[in-house]
Amino acid sequence: MGGDPGEGLHFVPEGLSSTDMDEEGAGLKLVAFTLVQGATGPELYAAVRNDGETPSCDAGLMFYFIDKAEQLVTTWGGSLLSGRLYRLDDGSGVMIPCIGPGEIAMTGSADLPGDLVIEELGYLKHRFPAFTVDVVPVDAVNVSEVKTVGRGAGNAYMGTLENRLDVAVSDPKITVFPVNRVGRPLGMATSSAAADIPPGGIWTFETTTVDDVGVGHVAYPTVSVPP
Repeated sequence: MGGDPGEGLHFVPEGLSSTDMDEEGAGLKLVAFTLVQGATGPELYAAVRNDGETPSCDAGLMFYFIDKAEQLVTTWGGSLLSGRLYRLDDGSGVMIPCIGPGEIAMTGSADLPGDLVIEELGYLKHRFPAFTVDVVPVDAVNVSEVKTVGRGAGNAYMGTLENRLDVAVSDPKITVFPVNRVGRPLGMATSSAAADIPPGGIWTFETTTVDDVGVGHVAYPTVSVPP
């Protein structure tokens, strides 16, 4: 189930539900996930939308995997990637990642515990560690010219990341999620560098490979910004 990216499923395996454990949830809503058996173990990719009226900052997503006997099998948590930086509105100049109202963020892992048997799961639970603070959006980095390139049996992504800040940034990383036609992430490809990018500078990247490129992709950049 869910192997065809054009079939339009928001959740795979179909019928496996996940309940939000947060009463308020910082305005965040789980809108899609893919839980599949990969080549080396279970893999999970998820998409979250901010349905609130304010940015949700330093947000994460934690899953609890419950089997058909109502027993907790394992947990997993990851940071939600938005590709957007916001400046704290307190005069400090500190920038943090946030998910703006209406925006989609994603996360994923190809390294879930090997003893997790997808077919034995009864349901999932999830919660969103996050906080709300006064912030201002910043035009920090931009990703462009992203294209797929064949690499062996898979496909990688090539593109450029531009530093639009007036200060140098460091440790650039790009995470690309191929998606199906309703925006469900099908996999995850990454590239990173221990490098500095000067103001107006460009970093050219090529990611790891994915098996299924779906019908499109979403790319999320992250960089370290000096305080």
